[in-house]
Amino acid sequence: MQEPQGNPEMHILDIRPQDGSRQLADQIVQGLDAPFNKKFFPMVILWDEVGLVLYDKFVTESPGYYPFGAELEIFQKYGDEIIQAMHNRTDGAVVPGEAIVELGAGSLRKTSHLLRALSDVVPATLPVPSVTYFALDLDCNELRRTLNEVHNSGFGPSLSGKVETKGLWGTFESGFEFIGAGGLDSFGKGDEDGSTLQVAFRADSTLAASLDQPPVHFLFLGGTIGSFHRGEDAQFLRTLPLRSGGTLLLGLSHDNKREELEAAYNDPKGHNKVFALNGLSVAGKAFGNPNLFDRNNWDSFKRYDQDKRCIEGFYKCLRSHEVDLPGYSRSVQFLEGELVRVTISTKYSERDTSALFADAQLQPIQHWVDSTNRHSLWLLERPRIVTEHNPSA
Repeated sequence: MQEPQGNPEMHILDIRPQDGSRQLADQIVQGLDAPFNKKFFPMVILWDEVGLVLYDKFVTESPGYYPFGAELEIFQKYGDEIIQAMHNRTDGAVVPGEAIVELGAGSLRKTSHLLRALSDVVPATLPVPSVTYFALDLDCNELRRTLNEVHNSGFGPSLSGKVETKGLWGTFESGFEFIGAGGLDSFGKGDEDGSTLQVAFRADSTLAASLDQPPVHFLFLGGTIGSFHRGEDAQFLRTLPLRSGGTLLLGLSHDNKREELEAAYNDPKGHNKVFALNGLSVAGKAFGNPNLFDRNNWDSFKRYDQDKRCIEGFYKCLRSHEVDLPGYSRSVQFLEGELVRVTISTKYSERDTSALFADAQLQPIQHWVDSTNRHSLWLLERPRIVTEHNPSA
């Protein structure tokens, strides 16, 4: 496929914490400072530029991995309906200046259907588009590549003057801080050549307290909420900086049959294994040496935990060895056969789903399910809390 041409209107905003590399190394050290079979790597090591490409290859070329296809089916079938439901409070009309933020945007293959549907409800092209779509992800090059692919796609011209596309380069946490501080409203157009922008913002910005801000709609797709442990998933959603009138479109993978789940994640072609093992190189880079965790010492596999209702991914140590951690004056001993967890993918029953929404202080507006009933998309909002005066208090 021909390399997409650059989009001069596209910008990537760098919102990473200044000490991001050190933070990752600290997280790795913390996870490895545990006894036999209790060690873990932070899941973030999987999502560098190479990892994002490998993951896309896994989800699109592994027939048994159903969440991607199931969610894509929902977007293809219900994209227009989802956009209408997002704008129910405004009688289906887009509010000028509103934003859509996708957390962990990835390849944008599914989101493209939503952007097309969104452009259909914007009444006219304007010098300043009515809506801005922000793709939040961890790698700048992948953000630029995928946003350029959208710009050069068959439906790209329909977005012109209606939906502007930008990238946010950073973690979920830095994105939430940026949005909560009014960052989406305060930054300018930036350089005309579409270069990466380093955006400064104040955490106490009065913009965040403004009552007349246009809404922000969040997309958290692919069942990625399952990468949190139960309880932590709701805690994460409570930190979402939802404004009045804003919504969250959340993808949930259902608690399906064990054999279906294990077949989905342990693909016979080994795409998921290659994707996972790339994380070891990323972990090493955090200490200045991509070969620090030698891949020859490790295998990778996934298994289903019935009690937790989740798929867990592990590195399995093939031979006992020791790794010195540069900059930390310490080493880590790995024993043959030891399992080091790197991923979890929590699945949700109907009861789990209800508990998640209640704990996250979110209420459903509408939801859509794929034809096999294995995956769903939920449109949610944060209800206003009304405090009633109690004369006897």
